[in-house]
Amino acid sequence: MNLNQLRYFECVGRLENYTQAARELHVSQPSLTNAIHKLEDELDLTLFAKQGRHIVLTRTGSQLLQVVQKSLQILDDGVATIQADTATRPVTIRVGCIPTVIGTYLPKVLHQFEQAHTKQISFELHSVPTEKIQTGLAAKQYDLGIAATDSREAGVLYQPLLKQAFIVVVSPDHPLAGREQLELSDLAGYDVLTYTPELLIGQKVRRTLKRQGVIDRLTVKADYPDEISIAGMVQSSLAVGLVADTLYLEAFNLVKIPVNVPEDLRVIYAMYRADNPQHDTLRQLFQLFKSAAD
Repeated sequence: MNLNQLRYFECVGRLENYTQAARELHVSQPSLTNAIHKLEDELDLTLFAKQGRHIVLTRTGSQLLQVVQKSLQILDDGVATIQADTATRPVTIRVGCIPTVIGTYLPKVLHQFEQAHTKQISFELHSVPTEKIQTGLAAKQYDLGIAATDSREAGVLYQPLLKQAFIVVVSPDHPLAGREQLELSDLAGYDVLTYTPELLIGQKVRRTLKRQGVIDRLTVKADYPDEISIAGMVQSSLAVGLVADTLYLEAFNLVKIPVNVPEDLRVIYAMYRADNPQHDTLRQLFQLFKSAAD
């Protein structure tokens, strides 16, 4: 049994999927499968069972996964702490950030922090969707996440950064373009373009429409991955877009109209795991985020 086998087992056990684990670990699926089978032979334990076309952890596998995860965490944290104490190069904070924030709000704050910690701190930015940020934090691919979320995970610290309002966008010659504010019911009779329910923001839109009692009265086309694709369709048609107010919309010839709903569509948070080896640095960064928000 070696360290690679334990890391492979942790990834397969956490995902319960060989294909996804192979992709995350950057190894071939046959190599990963062979490593797991060899581990089972060496330990004389059955760690996984087939359930239809899928695999699931056995009870023994679940028990071993907890032991392995704790052990790897102690090892990784210990190595990271030693490296941080002895490193002569700046500490690099890996940041996973949603695209609508990575080119606007975030760089200003991070640059200010870097200037206050000259030659000590640097940031590595990754533009990724919310879902990948959350899994990336759990897998320790990112030290800091910047994303919208409606829920809180145990062991993760959160700091609200900014809010993006719920708005309607229409073309300048649209019948609704002159309105100062809209009710969701005003959108009846038009194609309403919004985010796919595969995204968290798409799920938020759907929940809001249900709570407001209008989902069955509107013609909703929830097929779009972002504001750019929605805005592109809206500016040359009579469709309306139901979106978050982001800078992506500034590139289009559209009219933005506030919509009367009792909540913002998206609240953006900074988040990091409390057990991150760079906890002290991230805590200081959170103070700067808080000051900027105030």
